[in-house]
This record gives sequence, C-alpha cells and structure tokens, in this order.
Amino acid sequence: MADRKERFALISRFEKHCKMNDIKIAPINKYNEQWASDALLESFEMDELYTAMEYYFKINHRPSWKGFANNADRLLQSMQAKKEDEEFRAEMRQKAREWLSESRG
Repeated sequence: MADRKERFALISRFEKHCKMNDIKIAPINKYNEQWASDALLESFEMDELYTAMEYYFKINHRPSWKGFANNADRLLQSMQAKKEDEEFRAEMRQKAREWLSESRG
C-alpha cells in the first residue's frame, strides 16, 4: 500500500494540471479516489505517473481523473512506442543521409 501522502499528491497534481490548463472538472472526492491512486502507485513509480499525466493532458482535450486512472498503463505504453518510433525514424534518416552522401561522392 502506498503512502497516504503520495496517494493524495497524485490526485492533487491532477487537479493542479486542470487548473493550470483552465479545465473545469467536477470536484474529485479524494477520500474515495485515493484507492485508484493507490492502485496506480502499486503498479508504477510516481515519476512515471507524473510523466503520463502530462502526456494525458497534451493528448486529451477533456481529461478526467477516472480516465487517467483507468488508462495510465496505456498512456505509458503509448509514450514508449512513440519514443521507439522517433528513435527508429532518426536512425533511418541518418542512414538515408549516409547513403545519399556516399552516392554523391
């Protein structure tokens, strides 16, 4: 079981992101939703969840706590796939540049 402060910190961070992005959401019952937060913290590191939360706010125009809590694993998988794709594309661009420079030279 995660520390109580960490459970509430995760929910508070979500509310803070909503305020920073000027998004109106229904009030979150922190005492009820702390268990969803606990489940997230049992599965993932706090830093990973904060990163996933930032990504969630970038890609979702109407975020919700339940949506984040239910899809955190998918968000992290999506972030990893995006990173791998960017690395692969960069490698392919580099190989293409090398091939072009060899064919010109």
